[in-house]
Amino acid sequence: MKNILALWSKEGLLRDKNGDGVVDSTSIYINLPEHLVPEGLIDFCGRLGFETTSLSFHFFEKSDKAIQMDFEHSELFTAIRVENQHLVVSYKDEIELSTLLKLLASMEPELITEKSSRIELKDGRLYSGQTIIPTLAVRKDCHNTYPKINSLADFWSFSGIGKISEASPSKAFSMNIDVEDLLWTPELLRELCHLAARGAMYSTKIEFPITGNADAALQFQVTEGSNMMLELPYPNTLRLAGNKTNLPAAIYHLARAKHWSEGGEFGYWEQEHKLSQKTEPSLLFEMNWTDEWEADRAFEVLANEKDLEGANIEIYLSEPLEVRKALEKEWQLHFPQIKSITIRSAFKTGFHWFIEEVLPEFIDSEIQDEGIQGIEIKVQKQAGKNALELPIRWIQELYPLDKYIEKEIGLKAELVQYALEDGLEHTYEVYRIGKLGEKYLMGYLDVPVSKLPYVDEKHSVYPSSSAVRILKFGEEPIEHIVQSDRERFYRFYMLEVLPSLRREVSSYRPGQGHNRPLFDRIEIDVWMSEEERKLSIDEERVSSLEALHEDLYFNTLDYFAHMGLELEGKSFDAPGGVHPFMHVTYREKPRALIRVYSWEDKQIEQWTTTSIQFNREGHFFKAIMTNGHEEITRPVEAFELPSQHIHKDVQDWISHQSQYRILYPDHSYRGHAIPVFECFLDAGEEFYSTLKMSLFKKTIFIEAGHHANEVSSTPAVLKLLERADGHFDHLLKDMNIVILPLANPDGYELMLKLTEEHPEWKHHAARYNAVGLEYSLVRFHETVFGEANIYPEILRRWAPDIIIDDHGIPSHEWVQPFAGYNSPPRFPVSYFLPSAKIYGIGRLSKGEFRPTHEVNLDVIANRISHWIKGTKIEEENQYWKERFKKYGNQWLPKVFPIEEVPGIHFYRQSDVAPSYSTIGITRYPEWIAAEVISEAADETVYGEVLESCIEAHILFDLAILEALQKAEIDVERHNKNGLGLERRRPLRLS
Repeated sequence: MKNILALWSKEGLLRDKNGDGVVDSTSIYINLPEHLVPEGLIDFCGRLGFETTSLSFHFFEKSDKAIQMDFEHSELFTAIRVENQHLVVSYKDEIELSTLLKLLASMEPELITEKSSRIELKDGRLYSGQTIIPTLAVRKDCHNTYPKINSLADFWSFSGIGKISEASPSKAFSMNIDVEDLLWTPELLRELCHLAARGAMYSTKIEFPITGNADAALQFQVTEGSNMMLELPYPNTLRLAGNKTNLPAAIYHLARAKHWSEGGEFGYWEQEHKLSQKTEPSLLFEMNWTDEWEADRAFEVLANEKDLEGANIEIYLSEPLEVRKALEKEWQLHFPQIKSITIRSAFKTGFHWFIEEVLPEFIDSEIQDEGIQGIEIKVQKQAGKNALELPIRWIQELYPLDKYIEKEIGLKAELVQYALEDGLEHTYEVYRIGKLGEKYLMGYLDVPVSKLPYVDEKHSVYPSSSAVRILKFGEEPIEHIVQSDRERFYRFYMLEVLPSLRREVSSYRPGQGHNRPLFDRIEIDVWMSEEERKLSIDEERVSSLEALHEDLYFNTLDYFAHMGLELEGKSFDAPGGVHPFMHVTYREKPRALIRVYSWEDKQIEQWTTTSIQFNREGHFFKAIMTNGHEEITRPVEAFELPSQHIHKDVQDWISHQSQYRILYPDHSYRGHAIPVFECFLDAGEEFYSTLKMSLFKKTIFIEAGHHANEVSSTPAVLKLLERADGHFDHLLKDMNIVILPLANPDGYELMLKLTEEHPEWKHHAARYNAVGLEYSLVRFHETVFGEANIYPEILRRWAPDIIIDDHGIPSHEWVQPFAGYNSPPRFPVSYFLPSAKIYGIGRLSKGEFRPTHEVNLDVIANRISHWIKGTKIEEENQYWKERFKKYGNQWLPKVFPIEEVPGIHFYRQSDVAPSYSTIGITRYPEWIAAEVISEAADETVYGEVLESCIEAHILFDLAILEALQKAEIDVERHNKNGLGLERRRPLRLS
């Protein structure tokens, strides 16, 4: 070091150890004599901490690599000079020495372009020769924007020192350290220097002085006391009591304490107490349901008919083909007077009718010889008063018939066309198209339907129904609606179970149904004889019980949403967990067991830590907490890092890596510690200021596993780290990457239970958290659901520029016969079939920053398009786009929207991704540059299909990483009312 004016630069006391251009350490050895105790050294070390993004406490440890700071007494002057690569401080007395160090700490950053080897203190000011060196003025403010310490557990928080309610890329440090005169010792001074340096390091703005400032936002007082104890007599006022001997040890441990999320002990006593208050919910009530088997009821209809002689009988049952064929034979023997009995499926009736009865005619050799140029299926346009069904409902029920025909007889799927007609006499009419374009009628079908009220009491639904139809020549058909087992149970559930549950929760408290549930969960076990088979087409399957599972789940949510509108004018979006378990039992009577568990609605207790006691060695011993009514004492113990994680991939990844930091900001409602991975270029230091790292580098936050039934995002982010490992260092030179690999462990726990019996269902019941809450709605609120706290905590800790939320969509048909056959009416657009292998959604803000966000989304969409171009993902996206058009978009473009860039749908419309206040870019449009969602067709897939979804997520995310890497930032220093660092936000991608 040659220039004393470059003290606060990499030419002086600061270093860039990892070569990324950012200060990440200090280089100084303060050779303080034992007889000196200048309190201004605390300010000096505070400035050291402020100037770096990471820190270790080596200020007072001799090192050949560090610049040594020596002290010598002088009768003539107080000054600091550079001499033989040493800093030599001359002082007339300790008061002037302290003043010199305070003023050096508050030197303005961009002050003099000249070089100097000496600074002298004269008349309370700093001089370089005859030039006055400007220093920062003491600020007096109301401190509304500063971190708060309302509990001692917040002194070291997940986001540094103190807590802030709202995330921000700026954080101010305003602290006064005050020590009773008789307690000063060199040991105490050294540890207070460390404490000030660490506190200042976490901040992007600092106010001086740190000693002798009664107006500072945070007051730290060191006083004489018989018991060694840290107390919080008032918010933001800390008082450490002890004696001259033991105080240094207490501050030693306080300065080095780590928050429990890092595996430390600080603050864990409060978290441990919160976890200990959890109780298992009690059984509120249970109900049983049994009924006759629908086949037996259909048989009774036949048995009660007086004249079946010569009749042709059509029966519709919600049973698999094997059961229906067996019943045909049995009943034909029992009713010899009947001319014929045909038993058709009452689920996806048109699809089954075609593949079981019409398609064999196409396979007939004579028709094959004549040649088939195509197939036209005329479909009746859905009609019904206040019907929830879409006009194309009967087309939807045929999906994926065209691909099935292609597989069976080789006729290309595009040659199977649908025609939607108003007033068609039959539900379906099938025509074969000959060589010259002539059409031959191959058959027609009238599908029996029921009518049920929907849970909103405004609409009706018309599910296909079990029925007995008697046809005699020359007579009008006689039709008896039998109702399927599914329908009869659903009616029982809606008419008996849900009203009973409503009565039980009628005495709910304010806030229930919104930020906490009305009941803990309802478990529904259903045993039925139903069809369950996988088609060898894409990921498609026929499963009437999966459809019932989805109906029970979403229609229960809608029932309580309507209840909330009725009672409060706003929907209950958090009624409780809805867990339907479906069991296939062929040729048995249907039965069900419903158990409802209560929610114990206790007021969230505001426990605060008022004091921490130390043992003789200065270690934390116990914490005293109060809720305003009672006081409890808890031992201070370290948080034990989890030895097992519920997701195997997460567990394997953590077990085999040591490169990145793993932290645990909170626990889920069911008590699972939720890990967060922090990827940045390590400097080998002990403490890191993540907020300041985000100041000097761009930061991206990737969330995965938010909806637990969307199975590819978690393995995708883990493989993203593996994929990028080879060139991650060059990425990390430009940016920080924060990953939340499994945001919803409670939902994943339910997913594991649900997939035991039906591994390939969509299982939307595992979409939300343990009590059925879309917990993103309660982010930034005080809540018992720790999973909702992770996203806000990461924003507070890192202030990321870009947020990616990796999600998924169904991999196969999503139907709900008791909700209009389409995907749920709560969604304004349809998810009835996959629309892409992967697509993107860009969230947009409102107001003055929207144009910047629009430009950023254009950049991101084009980058993703570029990365996908020429890949298998692009081919699959094109395939699904054509399927989406054929079965939806061509008929109802608003319900089945397409908004694309080359190779991928990329939506910006609010119908696809509505905004609300707990979304980052909506809440903080002034500093978040982009928030993007990916949606891969992964509900629920395995093997090669899962790998392709993972690959799609990886390409999507890598494209955004590249877009962020190319963006430029410019950090500015300012000294208005203190010393600050900032850069232009929101970042503009180019």
